[in-house]
Amino acid sequence: MSSSFHASTVDWLGCWIAAGQVKPGETIKVEADLGEQLGVSRTVIREAIKTLVAKGMLEVGPKVGTRVLPVRRWNLFDPQVVGWLSRSGLPENFVDDLLDLRRTIEPMAVRWACERATVEQVQAILQAYNALERAVDSGIDYNRADQFFHECILAASHNQFIEQMVPALGALLAVSFEVSAADPDELRRTLPIHKDMADAIAARDAARGVWACMTLIDNADLAIKRFYPQVMADKKAS
Repeated sequence: MSSSFHASTVDWLGCWIAAGQVKPGETIKVEADLGEQLGVSRTVIREAIKTLVAKGMLEVGPKVGTRVLPVRRWNLFDPQVVGWLSRSGLPENFVDDLLDLRRTIEPMAVRWACERATVEQVQAILQAYNALERAVDSGIDYNRADQFFHECILAASHNQFIEQMVPALGALLAVSFEVSAADPDELRRTLPIHKDMADAIAARDAARGVWACMTLIDNADLAIKRFYPQVMADKKAS
């Protein structure tokens, strides 16, 4: 039960801070006030604050109290932090930075996957593409299928730093896919490019794979610029 209280308290506080209810540099309520508001003990609040300190969201000091840090100090490779930010609508510069990150990491991951993927990993990528194709036809969760496809490629890069970043990159990719998929024609338009990327990895054709990867990211950039304001408006209205 205490573990459940801790998790729910961390989630509430993380969402509350990410939604901008307390601005960077401001202090949050004392433990007793938060505990009374949330119906949990001061110990639970204290442990939740420690968790958010570890995520870079809060700073605790004897003279400053518990203070919210700027977003640039937050651990943006923590899937939970990204999730909290995305719930209330990400600032546009965050999405732009995310696209820059994709352009930095994904094309090289595709190149390495072409060179290093095992036979089993190539099969996993091809199967992930087939699942993606079925998702477009059936209308099931396309974003999750798309995310899994890209995660398979990242894992096949055989770079231990990228492999350790897969959970965080997956959460960041999910944000990018959610926005770009707001274009109703985007899914079918980009499906052949996904196939090019999968086939290129299977054929060990790095140049073709990198081209397909960059084309996908550029398409996502265009879709985001067209549909981002409406997606974020819908999030804030819900």
